[in-house]
Amino acid sequence: MIKKAIKNLKEVFKTERQKETEFYKKLFIENSYWNSNEPNDEEKLRWDIIEIFLKEIEYKKGVNNYSILDLGCGRGWLTNLLSKYGDITGLEPIKPVVEYARKLFSEINFICGTTKDLLKKGENKKFDLIVVSEVIEHIADNKKKEFVKDIFKLLNNGGYLIVTTPRKEVQREWIKYSNPNQPIEDWMSELELEILITSNGFTKIKIDRFSVSPVNSAPKIQIYQLWLFQKNNNE
Repeated sequence: MIKKAIKNLKEVFKTERQKETEFYKKLFIENSYWNSNEPNDEEKLRWDIIEIFLKEIEYKKGVNNYSILDLGCGRGWLTNLLSKYGDITGLEPIKPVVEYARKLFSEINFICGTTKDLLKKGENKKFDLIVVSEVIEHIADNKKKEFVKDIFKLLNNGGYLIVTTPRKEVQREWIKYSNPNQPIEDWMSELELEILITSNGFTKIKIDRFSVSPVNSAPKIQIYQLWLFQKNNNE
């Protein structure tokens, strides 16, 4: 009975994983708005703020070359832009998307896997900066704390974390025009995100936001929150 239940769970997981893979293949490989080697208009707005954070990190660290992990890198557009700031690694769990990223940016190191895979390797490699852009909302709420703890383990003491994600405060307004349809959509409010990160070994440095229109005819909504945190040295 137990073996049958375990087998059924494995089949369910396998089916869900296949659905997830197909979704992200269509999004990052087949969708012309999201498959370019250049950032689209929305991604450019995100990058402008991320780059301001990077300049602040440079000022605080006194260096302009450090080890960076782009966690949940998708097709690698952000990984590519981050590469001018240091030794970059892109981590993405969907194999076809990783293969596509390698075609777009052959000079960049892309790894297929998750934070768990990096930690299991036992190489003790840690990073000075981890960027988690448009990822944490696709981690189920009951797994977010563990996800942040993994990030903590992968960062050097005093290392930095950049997080960008939609604001739950405007989710209802946003879905009046455009309904997010990725496999997991567990958005966080600014307060929820701040508490999650700071209660797991980080200090808040800065927050910013920007607005976009869900569709051409709609007003702009301040949907995105962008955070810069630093890992506490005494953890």
